[in-house]
Amino acid sequence: MLRVTVFERGRIVRADSDADDVELGTPSRRVLPQRLYDRLGRSEAALEDRREGAVFRWRRNHCLVGPWVGVMQIPGLQLEILPKTDESASQDGDRETRDIRSNLMEMLLRGGLGAVRARGVADLALKRGNLHDQLVDAFLERTLFELRRGLDRGYATEEGNLATLRGKLVLSRHVAKNAAQKTRFYCRHDVLTEATQISVRLKQACRVLAARALPVVGLVKCQQVLALLDDVPDLPFRHREPDPVFTRQNERFADIYGFACMLLEGQAPDARSGEVETFSLLFNMEQVFERYISTFLSSEVMPRFAGASLYPQAKGHRLSLYRDRQEAVLRMAPDLLFVHETAGTKKTLIVDTKWKRLSEEECGRPSRPDLYQLYAYLHRYNCQRAYLLYPKAAGMLPRDLQALARHSDDHVGTVGVRFVDLNRKLWTREGKTALANELAVIVGEGLERAEAAPEEATA
Repeated sequence: MLRVTVFERGRIVRADSDADDVELGTPSRRVLPQRLYDRLGRSEAALEDRREGAVFRWRRNHCLVGPWVGVMQIPGLQLEILPKTDESASQDGDRETRDIRSNLMEMLLRGGLGAVRARGVADLALKRGNLHDQLVDAFLERTLFELRRGLDRGYATEEGNLATLRGKLVLSRHVAKNAAQKTRFYCRHDVLTEATQISVRLKQACRVLAARALPVVGLVKCQQVLALLDDVPDLPFRHREPDPVFTRQNERFADIYGFACMLLEGQAPDARSGEVETFSLLFNMEQVFERYISTFLSSEVMPRFAGASLYPQAKGHRLSLYRDRQEAVLRMAPDLLFVHETAGTKKTLIVDTKWKRLSEEECGRPSRPDLYQLYAYLHRYNCQRAYLLYPKAAGMLPRDLQALARHSDDHVGTVGVRFVDLNRKLWTREGKTALANELAVIVGEGLERAEAAPEEATA
């Protein structure tokens, strides 16, 4: 099987021949033999038939990778897609590719999209292997950890003709079955079982992984998980099955349950039995970037600002632009809402993350829809500042645009364009400290207050 890496927003070119010795090019411009390129196109068409989002934009003899990262596998080809934050930077070397992969692992795991959150992120990011093997290893490690703490348990309702009365007597069935025998009782009762939806889904995911070409260490962990779930029945996977209700007792399984669903949903319909290795494990980089920045701010930056609170997706503080009688219409959910109240004054800052590169043709100015969106935030949330946060790219500088009042040229607020540098080793202490200091300056400026003394990077 051919395993290649390509960058997000990169190009995949159809070779002139079908020979196996085709020069594959670089991650920014990858060349594939004709049969593999055509097979990739057919697999994309199958995704669209299932009403799933397109990964590539197809041209005559090449395609462009969209804002997706992760792994796609079709017969004969495993395609790893990694993010590329700066078009001008040279990132085609093996070392640079490994650093990008480690950064992506850090972003996925810290943002909760890779089956674990903060525990052991640095160690996982440094593990060898492609993105798929690293994510699967993280999933299996966390699953083993949680199952060894104890399997998920829940009550299930059972019915049966029993020798003793248990639970509730189902009178209609009892009379029909036991009219001639007085020693039996048809009952409905609850039993405590380990065969919960969570355990069934974890076992289904591990069955699928066990059929893949994983490293030996991964296969061993798969078998260990399956051994712990041996008493859980093997049930067929059902597409778009409703999720279970998570409570205090089972919330520790929420991350790995979600990742197991991704593994199963990403399988092609004919691959869920493990016979054909065709699957996708893809993440939208806009969501990855937003969730990473949100969780990073909460843990690394907000402790520096006493009295300030961060509300991701404006949870608990969502306002609507319109009202239809008593119904709220067009409810807004800014990515990051900061509120600081002190001495009777209230400061509000809104930050919207944007995973894209500003156009040099527009002089680095945000798009019109983004500016309309931020203008609505300024007025509806009555804040003085709202920022658009982009990954740092060469030639792009921070800027401020003054929002104008309705009937005059008076300023009613500022829409700022800010950048964060992701071309650093985010999994290291030095990288985390540098990013935290950078974000702290942005938050402090937006709330018009000084932050606590920035941390110093330590070796």
